[in-house]
Amino acid sequence: MKNPILILFFLLFWVGAQGQNVNNIDSIPSKGLVLTNGWKWHVGDNHEWADPEFDDSDWKIIDPTQDVNAIPELSRKGYGWFRTTIEFSPMVAQKLTTLQISQSVASEVYINGILARKIGDIDAKRGITQAANIFHNNSIGLPYSVSYPFVQIAVRVAYERNSFYNRVGFNKNHCFRATLIETENAPKSQAYQRQQSDYGWFQVGVFFILTFLHLSFFSLYRTQRANLYFSGTTLALGIAFFCIPLSFEFVETLSLYFIVEFIQTLSFPIAYLFLIRAIYEIYHQKTGILFWLIVVFGAVIMLSLFTPYSLGSIWAELGTELLMTAEVIRVTVVALRKHLPGARLIMIGMGISLVMFMLFYFDLLLAYYGFAPLFPQGFGGIFTYQIAVLCVPLSISLYLAISFSQTNKVLIEKLQENNTLTQKTLQQEQERQQLLEVQNETLERQVRERTSQLEQSLEELRAAQNQLIQKEKMASLGELTAGIAHEIQNPLNFVNNFAELSVELIDELKEEAHIEGLGAEILADISQNLGKINHHGKRASSIVKGMLEHSRMGTGERQPTDINALCDEYLRLSFHGMRAKDKAFNADFQIHLDPTLSKINIVPQDIGRVLLNLFNNAFYAVNQRNTVGALHATSLPNPTVTVQTKRLANAVEIKVSDNGNGIPNDILPKIFQPFFTTKPTGEGTGLGLSLSYDIITKGHDGTLEVESAEGKGTTFTIKLPISALPLV
Repeated sequence: MKNPILILFFLLFWVGAQGQNVNNIDSIPSKGLVLTNGWKWHVGDNHEWADPEFDDSDWKIIDPTQDVNAIPELSRKGYGWFRTTIEFSPMVAQKLTTLQISQSVASEVYINGILARKIGDIDAKRGITQAANIFHNNSIGLPYSVSYPFVQIAVRVAYERNSFYNRVGFNKNHCFRATLIETENAPKSQAYQRQQSDYGWFQVGVFFILTFLHLSFFSLYRTQRANLYFSGTTLALGIAFFCIPLSFEFVETLSLYFIVEFIQTLSFPIAYLFLIRAIYEIYHQKTGILFWLIVVFGAVIMLSLFTPYSLGSIWAELGTELLMTAEVIRVTVVALRKHLPGARLIMIGMGISLVMFMLFYFDLLLAYYGFAPLFPQGFGGIFTYQIAVLCVPLSISLYLAISFSQTNKVLIEKLQENNTLTQKTLQQEQERQQLLEVQNETLERQVRERTSQLEQSLEELRAAQNQLIQKEKMASLGELTAGIAHEIQNPLNFVNNFAELSVELIDELKEEAHIEGLGAEILADISQNLGKINHHGKRASSIVKGMLEHSRMGTGERQPTDINALCDEYLRLSFHGMRAKDKAFNADFQIHLDPTLSKINIVPQDIGRVLLNLFNNAFYAVNQRNTVGALHATSLPNPTVTVQTKRLANAVEIKVSDNGNGIPNDILPKIFQPFFTTKPTGEGTGLGLSLSYDIITKGHDGTLEVESAEGKGTTFTIKLPISALPLV
């Protein structure tokens, strides 16, 4: 026995339904049944209207599938409700059914008072509505049975005020379109949309491939600009057909759907304008006034897209396609009369395209005005349009491919002609080569003569350089001699003074004639004085000996030499030489010698010249800092020249440093060049550092490097390799 409460509710609902419009469903076609009758409408917003027991007897009877702007006061008030009751026959009630909803508003669907589905977004508090894409089908399963065959449906709808509602093509913006279909047939009802989407993807692939091919042709052969214009045609068509699967599969909101449709509609006239331009280029026709009239017409048609609820998109597609196709046919007919190549092939493609377009749009008009279409929906809506769109690009692509092959054939023929000309050119080139050989012999003879003259000039230059080097040596010897003379003067003074004093002491000794006492002291003083005379005499002898060794030409043979002693000796000689030359000269010098450094095999006279030159330059630099008052002189310590020796792993290192003005960076790379000097005119020959560099690098296989900082000083570093310096 059935539940008495359920039976009572059924009786109450059945009595209430007698005062309402009821959709009696006796059968459902396989493609579904669109619910257009039995609906009531009321503008406004009240959630109590979702109650199945609400009395809607005073509501208006309406067809909810009509255009959204035809629904009374919906666009002005923004909200409204549809209500209907469905009664299923016992045979229909035994099967599961589904309600498929397509709409151009946002909605909330209530089944028997219970919210079953929200489609879109309704935010009444903020006054924001986002309508759903009209091509998106939303399915709702209906809860009914044989014992309870009534289903009460209440739909709350909201108008999206921010969306620019427009009619796209022949499609209506159905406010609320509910299709009742058996659940097992629901997937079949969406087959047409899936076919549209699949063929859209197919067209996208075809046109993008053609775009790539024709751009490649243009990059290989830029004089054929038709490939460039035609790639614009295929690219625009690819974008247009990309909008089809985009609308069916990805776009969810109505606003985005309208934007995508606008892009698709705009793409077709752009594609045909590029097509006309490509045809003009193929037949070498200039863009005249007729072309610009077509452009203006297309622009005017495009403006009609922004007229609310016009058929602008149909005229934009149909009008521009037919007009521009007619222009292409006109140009092709002229080409046929002139017997231009490819005109017949393009004419066939354009003719088929025009016929298929007319059949497609005529079929759409029949369906729009309620007549039976010429073809089934799949064939009329897909195949005729696909053939119409593909015929033109394929025929032109085929023509351009044939033209490209013919161009290659012509190029091959020209290449053969070029080969023939090349052979003739080779013969002429051989004759030219013979003339060039004669000219080369003449040039070689002239080069030999001039080379001989150049070598003679170089010999003269070397002789002049040797004379300058000898002059530098003599100048160094003069400076050394002056220093030694000054150095000898002091010990000789001591010798003279103490000699005179000793004579006086001896005289006193004679007068006193006493050996003890005072005589003993005097004799002790004489002994002490004689010791000092001996000391300073030896010092004078050493100085004289060094002077003679320097003035005497060396043998050039290496001999064991104490580097520390050599550095000490020449540093002091340079110092006293500077003092002898300039009485106002005042500087300090420091010596840091490595005590572990043993004698090494060098040419002492040559290394002595190098050291003397470096020491002289260093003392000159610090003297210049004092006399001229150079950069940062007040912040530096006393003018000082430092020499340091050090034993490295594979070499002996000698560093000569000063705290003078330093060498500017721009002339530092030139410092070792012959005849280059930083001294004023008349004070330097520019050969000192050049000669020193040759002695170290060429004579002793070492290195001579310089580091300098302006205002801080300069350091010269000598490194003599250990392989050339065996220890003694």
